[in-house]
Amino acid sequence: MSLPDFTDDEKYLIQCAKSTTATVQTNSYMWGYLVGTAVLAGFGAYHDNTPMMMSAFIVVCGFRIYEEIFQAKWLPLWRSIIAKYESAAHDEFDQKESEPTPR
Repeated sequence: MSLPDFTDDEKYLIQCAKSTTATVQTNSYMWGYLVGTAVLAGFGAYHDNTPMMMSAFIVVCGFRIYEEIFQAKWLPLWRSIIAKYESAAHDEFDQKESEPTPR
């Protein structure tokens, strides 16, 4: 199968998906805000401080909204990458189907 012709952004996403370092950085980011907000909510619950607990909830919601916006930015590129790979695989399958079978 020949490699499809990818744009620079698509190549960037493919390299990030193949990189173990990128996965570790994403997990560190996620754990950073989850642990921080859990501590904030824990202190709020311990001290019976409703505004502190609400702020922890708002922080989690804010980060989640940011992640959705970020994902919406890259999702069309992921679809394009998958479509190009499917097209290349389908073309290769069609070529093999059209070749005469040896006897």
